Amino acid sequence: MVDHDRKPHLAPDLNQFRGYLRLLAEIELGRRLRAKVDPSDIVQQSLLEAHKDLAALKGQTEPEVVGWLRTILARNLLNTARDFGAQKRDIRRERALADRLEQSSQCLEKFLAIDQTSPSQQVVRNEQAEKLAAALAQLPDDQRTAVIQKHFHGESLATIAAEMDRSTLAIAGLLKRGLKKLRTLMDESETEAEGS
Repeated sequence: MVDHDRKPHLAPDLNQFRGYLRLLAEIELGRRLRAKVDPSDIVQQSLLEAHKDLAALKGQTEPEVVGWLRTILARNLLNTARDFGAQKRDIRRERALADRLEQSSQCLEKFLAIDQTSPSQQVVRNEQAEKLAAALAQLPDDQRTAVIQKHFHGESLATIAAEMDRSTLAIAGLLKRGLKKLRTLMDESETEAEGS
């Protein structure tokens, strides 16, 4: 007997998280890998896998869906790193990346200054993440790296300087120019959206 009162299970629109996932991939891909692979390709692969394995999604809330997508993205980021670095699978590294993606997600929300839960607010957040991902992609490589390391990974100027083989003063300059350019690009994007 069919239960007609039971509501059908509605699949979430996973594409609404594309910009958010792209931004996380951009943040987590190292400089060396960004030169070899486009973050959009990893996101596309992750979304395809998610669509194929939608039955494995246990939750229905946005945080549950996003967490599940982050897990798939983390696996694909590690596979990409392993493919280019010929590293063996390491569960500890996978857990560390999953933790870093969670931390980057929290930093992203703080960076965008969002705490939104309604459907319309979620759309705004996803649009902001999409715009930020596009703006980050337009930054010169050194500025993008400095901004990501400082504002999404929380590294000190000294640590970034050592990683990039630059002085802390040079890193401070990269950050200042990078953030200024990001603001300009985000403002231009906002103006274009209002004009259309």
